[in-house]
Formats: sequence, C-alpha cells, structure tokens
Amino acid sequence: MRKNFQTLLIAIMITALLVSGQIAPLVQAESDQAESSQAESAVGSLQLLEQSYTEKLQEWSDVPNIKESQIVVSPSEVKANTGLTVPQRDSFGYNGETVRLDKDTKIVVDVNVNEAGLYQLAFDYYIVDDSILPTEGYIQINGQYPFYESRRILFPSLWENKPLSEQWDRYGNELLPGSQKVKKWQTVYAMDASFFQMEPLKFKLEQGANTITIVNKQGKMLLGNVTIETPTEIETYSNYLESQPVVDESIKKVEELLITEAEKPLYKSDSSIRAVSARESRLTPYDTGKLLLNIIDPNSFKEGGQSLSWELEVPQDGYYHISFKYMQDKLYDLPVFRRIELDGAVPFREMDNYAFHFTKKWRNETLGDEKTPYQFYLKKGKHTLAMTVNLSNMRPLAEDIVSKMKEISRITLEIKKLTGNKSDQNRDWNLLEYMPELDQQLLKWADDLDQRYAEIGLLNPEVEEIGEIVNLKLAAKQLRSLAKEPDKLPNRLNLFSEGTASASQLLGTLLQSISESPLALDRIYVAQEEKLPSPNAGFFEKLWEMVKRFFLSFTNQSYSSASKAEGELEVWVNRPRPFVELMQKMIDEKFTPKSGVAVKLSIMPDENKLILANASGTQPDAALGVSNWIPYELAIRGAALDLRQFEGYEESVKRFSKGSIIPFSFENGVYALPETQNFWVLFYRQDILDSLQLSPPDTWNDVVEMLPELQRLGMNFYEPLALYKGFKPFNATTPFIYQFDGELFDDSGMSTDIDSEQALEGMKFMTDLFTIYNLPQDVPNFYHHFRYGTMPVGISDFNTYIQLKAAAPEIAGAWKIAPHPGVEKADGTVARWAPSGGQTGMIFEGTKYAEESWEFLDWWLSTPTQVEFSNLMQTTFGMTFMWNTANLEALEQMPWPEEDKEVVAEQFRWVREASRVPGAYMVEREISNVWNRVVFNGDNPRTAIDDAVVRINREILRKMEEFGYYANGRMIKKYPVPTITTIDKWVEKK
Repeated sequence: MRKNFQTLLIAIMITALLVSGQIAPLVQAESDQAESSQAESAVGSLQLLEQSYTEKLQEWSDVPNIKESQIVVSPSEVKANTGLTVPQRDSFGYNGETVRLDKDTKIVVDVNVNEAGLYQLAFDYYIVDDSILPTEGYIQINGQYPFYESRRILFPSLWENKPLSEQWDRYGNELLPGSQKVKKWQTVYAMDASFFQMEPLKFKLEQGANTITIVNKQGKMLLGNVTIETPTEIETYSNYLESQPVVDESIKKVEELLITEAEKPLYKSDSSIRAVSARESRLTPYDTGKLLLNIIDPNSFKEGGQSLSWELEVPQDGYYHISFKYMQDKLYDLPVFRRIELDGAVPFREMDNYAFHFTKKWRNETLGDEKTPYQFYLKKGKHTLAMTVNLSNMRPLAEDIVSKMKEISRITLEIKKLTGNKSDQNRDWNLLEYMPELDQQLLKWADDLDQRYAEIGLLNPEVEEIGEIVNLKLAAKQLRSLAKEPDKLPNRLNLFSEGTASASQLLGTLLQSISESPLALDRIYVAQEEKLPSPNAGFFEKLWEMVKRFFLSFTNQSYSSASKAEGELEVWVNRPRPFVELMQKMIDEKFTPKSGVAVKLSIMPDENKLILANASGTQPDAALGVSNWIPYELAIRGAALDLRQFEGYEESVKRFSKGSIIPFSFENGVYALPETQNFWVLFYRQDILDSLQLSPPDTWNDVVEMLPELQRLGMNFYEPLALYKGFKPFNATTPFIYQFDGELFDDSGMSTDIDSEQALEGMKFMTDLFTIYNLPQDVPNFYHHFRYGTMPVGISDFNTYIQLKAAAPEIAGAWKIAPHPGVEKADGTVARWAPSGGQTGMIFEGTKYAEESWEFLDWWLSTPTQVEFSNLMQTTFGMTFMWNTANLEALEQMPWPEEDKEVVAEQFRWVREASRVPGAYMVEREISNVWNRVVFNGDNPRTAIDDAVVRINREILRKMEEFGYYANGRMIKKYPVPTITTIDKWVEKK
C-alpha cells in the first residue's frame, strides 16, 4: 500500500508540473532514480523547459516596480548586425538605417539598464514581402527563452480591401473585394501570439548589460528601432476627462449624425476579415432583390488580436459620443470583449476591455458605463478608430480547462495500464487500492469547474445560467457521478475521457468555443446630440419585405440550375456560394474572353443529384467538386465521358499524382481528373519530441520503438483508424496493405487478394498496433490531443493541418509535418503508400458541348488558373482558406510554408487510391470487419480474413454478373483492374 501511495504521489507531483503552464508546455525527459520501477514506468521524470508566461509572472511577483524608463536602440548600430544593415535611402522612408530580417535571420540588441526589473519591448518594422503568411519569430533574453510564449512573436501585416475592376456579378450582387497588404512602417509590442494575454509581454532584464536576440522564422521585414520601456498604466475615465480641454458651452453642438459603414474599414489586421450580405431591411446598404455587402462577418472577426480600424471626421472640436450598431448572437448569454483605440491609443482604462453583450437582435451600443455614455474629446478633422478582439477574460478558464484535460488523460492512461486496456462489464475492479485519492480528485475537479462557472457568471449577472458555458456544469456533474463509484471507472471511460459525451470532450468543445469572440458590425455613429435610428425593422416592415422576397424568388435564380442560355456551358459546382462567386468571376474575366465559351456555374446542393439528374436527363455539361467515388459509378453506367479521347489529355494528366487517377479509371477510359487532393502525413510536436530526445518516426518500426517512451510518460501515437467508430474506410486501411506490397484484387478482378501473405502481414500489423502496442482505439478528435500534448505525434490529413494553422496559435512553430510512416524495403526506400481522396472534375456523356467542356476543364485544372484561384481564396477569405490543389505544378507555387510544401509534394509521390471494381464496397466493409473482430473480439487474423474472403468473392461475382463480366459460372471477359502502371502506359500512348 505504501508503494502504491508513493506511485500516486510522484504521479501527482509530476503532472502538476506538466499541467500548471498555460496552453502548451514543453516537457523534457531526464534520467531519474525512482523509488520503484512501478512508479518510474507509470509517469517517468519530467521537467519544464520553459514555464508559461502566467507562471513566470507569478515567479516575478516580488520583482519591485521601477521608475518610468525608456531606452531606444537601433539594431543597425550593433556590430554583430553589420552584414544586415540597410542604408536609410533603401529603408522606405524610415528616419535612419535599418536591418533586414529574412527567414531564419538573427540579430542581437545590446542594452544596458540602470535597474533590474520588468520591461516591455516594442519594434519599428516594415513588411517587405507580399506573402499572405504571417511574419513571425522568437525572442531570447541573454541566450534563453524567458517563457514559452517568447517562442512565437508576431509582426502583424496591415491589410486593406483591394479595389475591384468590377463591383457586381452577372446577377447584380455585390462582389466581395480581395485584400492587399499595406506597405508602411508600423510599431508593435512583443505580444502573446494566442492573445489570451492582451498586455504587452514583460521581460526581466538584469541590471547592467543584457542581450536581446530576435530571430525571424517566417516572412521578410526591415527592423528599425527597438524600444525597451517600463510598463505603464492606462488612466481611468475620470482622469481622462480631467486632462481634456474645457469646451465653450456657447458653441452650438453638431446636430448631424456622423455615420461610418463598418463593413468598409480603412485597415484590417487579417486578410480574412470580410464583409457579408445580411438580409435585414434596416441594415445599410440593403436591396430586397440583390445581395449587398452590409455587415462585418462575425465568423471572420472573432480571433484574438484581430483588429479593424476606420477613419472618422468631425466638423469641430468637442466632446462626442461613439456608438456601434452590432449583433452578438453566437456566444449564448456571454459577452464578447473589444479593445477600443482612438488615434492609435486606448483613451482610458474602460476602453481596454469593453463588453458587447449577447443579443439576438441588432442593438445600438453607445460606449459608456451602466448609467452615462462616455465623452470622447475629438479635435476638428480626421481621426482613426480601432477595435481589437480581446480574449483576456477567458484566459483563466482556458488554462484551467487545459489542466483538467491533461489530468483526465493521465488518469485514463493509469487505468488502462491497470486493466490491461480492456473493459469488462462483468468484472469488478478495486481502483482505490491503487489510486486511493481518485474519488477526492474527481470531486475537487468538479468543485474547480463550478467555481470557474461562477466566475464567468459575473460577466453577465443579469442571467441565472450562461448557456455558452453549460459544458462546465455538465462536466462537473459527470465527474461527481463518477466519483460516487470510482471502481467502476474502467467501464465508464465513455463518460470520463473517451467519446463525444465524455467530460474531457465537453471541456475540449468549450475551450474551442471560448477561444473565439465573434461580433457583427453594421454602422458606427459619432454624435453630440442627434438621436440614433432604430436598429431593427418593425412588424409591418418585416412583413412587407417577406412578401417582396416571395415574389422575387420566382425570378431571381442566381447560381441555380433553373435556367440556362442557349450555347452556354452549364457546370454544376459542389462548393459554397462564396467559392462559386469567385470562380464565376475568374471565368468571366479570364476564360470566356479568350476561348469564346460562355460558362454558367450553378451551386450543387447535393452531389447525389448527379446520379438522379442523369436518370432524368437533366444533367449538366460538366461538374466540379465531385467526390472521387462518383465518377466511377457514373462511368460504369455509361453516364460519364472518357477524357482520354480529348486532345491534350496526356499533357494534362501529367500534372497530377498517378495514383490519384486510379479511382476514375474504368476499363480503358479515365472519367475524371482530380481537382483537390487530401494528404495523409505525420504530424509531430517538435518541442515535445526534442525534449524527449525522440526523432519523428520515418518507418513503422520507428513508431513501435518510440511507443514505450511515449506511453511511459502518459502520451501516445495517433493512428487514423481510431477516428472511425465501427466502419473503417479504405483511406484508413489500405496504407497497411499497399505498404506491405499487398493488393486488394487479383489480376482478373474476379476475386480479392487480401488473403495473400503480403496483405495478411499488413493487416496483422494494422491490428497489432492496437492489440499489442496499445494505440488508443477511440480518438474522436486528434486535434485536441495534439494541441494539448497528450498525443504529440500521429497521422492525420489536410483538415487537421488547417485546424492547427487556424485555431492553435499557442503552438504555432512548435509542430511540423513529415511524410507518412512506411515500410522500409530491401533497397532502402520507404514505401509510404496512402490515399489522397479529394474532389474531381468530370464531363457528362449527354453533353452537346464535349470539346468546349474539355477546354474549360483543362483550363480550370491548369497550373496558372489553380495558382491564381488559390491566391484569390486566401487574400479574399484569409489564411485558413488554403486551396489543396491536386495540380503538382501549382502546389509548388501555393502560398504555403516551403518546408510544408516539400513534405506534401513528397507524400503525393506515394498516393495510391484503391482500385474500383464491381463489388469493391464489400472489400472495404470486410476489411473493417476483420479489424473489429481481431481488436475487439480477439479473433485470429488469418481466420477472420479467410471468412471475409468467402463473402467478398461471392459479392464480387454477383456484381460482375450484373455488369456482364461473368455468367453461368464462368468469366465472359476479363475486368482490367487499374494500377499506377496502367496510368503510365495510357500517358505514353493514347
């Protein structure tokens, strides 16, 4: 018992170190003499490389405040930076010499301070390149990272809406403008990149000489002066008023209401912030029959640190009220917060973190306290008003959620070690013997969550319950329920840590929610006396609008397939409206004038309608965004056009991965080309692996070798099979078959080949990963586990890549991707075969315009078009709208990080989709059944596969008979199973 208690005590102490940081701590394994081998195997020995900023501030709490001080240093004057100096004439108007920082360039700044203390750092900088990627780097003080957040420091770009050559689309709707960088000198403080901290970061400098190292990891910029200064307090509103001039009351006040349209900002900090059309008559501008951009899209203005600025102009000196017409209906009962600045500075403390409360209707919010509007003194002329997303109120809750999720993961691992990773409803466990304080720990977590709920409730005391954070109460309730019978926890992990309804998942979902702060804006009012107009329409006005829209719906058919002009190519697109608008604009401006072929795009609400449309004879000429399984289903039924017949096919197909063409092949034809392409690659937390002295795995043997160390420390490896409950699709199972040189079908296509020795070896390893090596069997969200470090390495796809880029700023720069782990062959090469999925473009058999359709499809999938569309997508909608083109040549020119493009390009060499034959769905189903039988039931792999082969072959022959390849017990004609070799031969000879 004493040994068990020692084990638990060590576990708690170590985990406390691990989880006490903010969002993304780093760990380092060290050799340690544990009191027992059991304790060592359970938790290992860890220590943080760097503390979080929150921890560091607590450590520095006794550092005395020092008198106000400011030191300005020019890096160009430091001898170590001589080779990077840019003369003043080439410094874009800067008053002095600068230094140039390209990718991976380092400069040092030497500074002497009279007193040891906490200082803030500010930088003058000028973004040189036009890349949409953010410019970012890191900071070290005296050769060390002072805290984790110093590993990523942003130098934000400034953006503005790009003027359009044509403001309206072919239907009279307003087009969304793209974004372009504003090239000008800016000043920025070193800030927390996640913006859960909204104050500038503080750095401790020692008395005397200090060295500040700045390294640029992405982008290109010029750096001017570096300012080292002591923190200052923002004055209160009362002090602000006392410091402003007295206005002559005899001067007549401005009676006019000064209006600024919020959807037309002067500048924005992020290219993704955009306007959108909302259909409410009191919004401006508004038209019943047309879509006009009239509000800031709340889904684009929600990330911490995002900002908008507008230009205001007042006719005379005086005090003014400022109001925003807004709606915040995304975070239920919870306010969102914004920092408000005038002319580049927060005017008084109350504007640093101003609340915009939940409302389902549009509301006029005049900035003020509960009783009185604030007065802002403005001189005659132009002023800049800025608004920045502030998440600092959510920081304590976010840190606590991450801490609890890591603790839950740790205890889950301990339970699985004790139970052999098996659950059995008929078996009793005595967990309290091994984890004597488990029930009290669960109750304490529940109390902590209730306390956080009460604290957040103070942000909106007018409501009894805040719906947006109800997951806190639900998670606390589940933890209390589990604490009543802790010995039953091994059989109730679905309520604790696994599955969508578990306490861990409830907290993870809430964390994502509170990391966003959406706000819709229509107008900004500046006034002295004028009353604000009503923000919402009355009952009769709304009724009249509904009537008008009803009758217009019979004639207004934009981007629908209801009407088509004679001689016009009709293309259905399975993409959202903003994508289709952008595509139609490119076609009208680039393709039609050059080719003379008019093209009408229509939004495809459901791609299954393609099959129905073919049956009814209403199919389009071509389609884009089609799932890669549909072209084969249409081709085998004679509804798709063979693209090999067209001139230029051989050149066109060379742009794509050979293995991605396989599912579009039927007999001797190719019936689609890939438009987009997914990728399955290795994701790994470089910070964690480095600290554990582990390398990212290159082969499956490497994966197996690293598992003991990961699992010893409460971590694990993620394999995508854990994502799918029950049915395991081809994209999760075929890598194991192809990498081990197995095949799905024999050469005739009449039977499966999964019972070959190679396929058996691959499928046995696929199940061994879960039965012998203890990979987690159910992981509904790898993103969360990767973000919080419980699964610091695993295989995932393009969607995870986007998620991490968009919604995990605190670990940006701490993770990387590498090619898919594979099987090393005798010649030293590593077979990394994996599927790609994605979407396709195809032409229908019934088209009257076959040549025109091919000309359009070839143009759309060409390298210049794909590159232009990708750039437009990201400059119009933001970084997260990355276009995963299937065109390999275009991929090289995508605005992605270069090292990531190299990994994706390498993995695209190993793309291999499953061949399609009649009855292939049965192979997919039975391979899934084999995994379930072996992993869950403990069946022998050979027995499970033999049983599957019987069922598969029976179904294949039945389908072959249906399509005329088999009759009366014999093969009528051979079914050619497409392979990469087949695709190669077709390119060589039509």
